[in-house]
Amino acid sequence: MSTQETLFHIDGPISPNFPLISFSTNVYDNPADILGSITDLSRHFKAVEFEIGEDAETVFWSLGVEERSELARQVRAFTEQNGITLTVHAGWWGRQYNLCSPDPVERGQAVDCLSAAVDFSRQAGATSVTFHPGYKDQLENTELLDNLIVAINEVKQRVDTRGIDLCLENMGGQRPKFPVFSVGEHLRFHRETGCFVTIDVTHLCSLMPYGESLFQAIAELAPVTRHLHIADLNDTHHQHLPIGEGNLRLSDVLNRFAVNGYRGVAVVEEFIPRFSTEYYLEKALAYKDGVEDLLAGARQSAHAG
Repeated sequence: MSTQETLFHIDGPISPNFPLISFSTNVYDNPADILGSITDLSRHFKAVEFEIGEDAETVFWSLGVEERSELARQVRAFTEQNGITLTVHAGWWGRQYNLCSPDPVERGQAVDCLSAAVDFSRQAGATSVTFHPGYKDQLENTELLDNLIVAINEVKQRVDTRGIDLCLENMGGQRPKFPVFSVGEHLRFHRETGCFVTIDVTHLCSLMPYGESLFQAIAELAPVTRHLHIADLNDTHHQHLPIGEGNLRLSDVLNRFAVNGYRGVAVVEEFIPRFSTEYYLEKALAYKDGVEDLLAGARQSAHAG
């Protein structure tokens, strides 16, 4: 099977709810001009993710509360005027974001940071906020998850979360600093917080090869998943390759999420430096076009039938 056949192969009919392809400012290395980067990406995509990272992170935290609110109003005005679906990825690199911390002071700082990100995102009209759990620190998953649930429930008590989904991102294999929760633990997080999950497909597929175990995980997770991150990889080697550079049957994986109840976007997010931003963008746009062709073909077939 060729790379293109692998990428676009779907077992069964394509779902009319196949996720809308989106792109993250993270692949742009999060430039300081937050509104400008969102505006630029909207020329190519009807859905955009803003990540609080790198230069954008420095700018975001340098703003006062009123300044952040004004930026949020500007972002909302632009996205609403142009019909852009906005999602936000909260900051994650550093101890200040360690929501799993057993230290109440460190965990409290992470609660402060996520609360501010959620408040901004709601004002900006984002549909979801993705956050990482924090660091493993040689702790058992039960303790990590207990701490995380406490932290997220504190965030929910502190800020207005109406109309916006808070989503815990799953971590992947081969990165020992970060906790990897099981399917059951992600479901427990949902039950005990009322919040949802962001599935990074590359992370999931670094733990489960394409096959029945992966399909079962998708079936269980899709109903509580409100956000997807996508890239490519080879087998279970944890990378975030440009789409089409690996051998993941990405379209089939995304279709399985849709068939099992997922309703949302699929964001090209994360990168590795040996590929340029321009190449990630080129491959993402080619994939978006290919998906649109698949959907158009399915509509024509249905109409002809």
